[in-house]
Amino acid sequence: MIKHESYEATRSRYVTLVTENSQYDLVINYTSHFLGKVLILHIQTNRFGILDIHDIRDPAVFSDTLGLTHPEDVIELSHYLEEVMPMNFTPTQY
Repeated sequence: MIKHESYEATRSRYVTLVTENSQYDLVINYTSHFLGKVLILHIQTNRFGILDIHDIRDPAVFSDTLGLTHPEDVIELSHYLEEVMPMNFTPTQY
């Protein structure tokens, strides 16, 4: 039984960020689903999350969601993602 199905043309960004500790290959998928949050996939860890700007600014949530192990890299990735994250979102959870 299919409860919901929809199709949408989305915008995706593929980015490789290199720090002193590691290389991070990310897929950032912008969609109208998920209340304006962004789907971020970290290819090396095979982990992903549906995140908004507040999640990106919270190092514990951000690092745990994507499986990041170097605290200084969490800060660098957070700064980058803050620049590319949409600022419009609906804070209501579903």
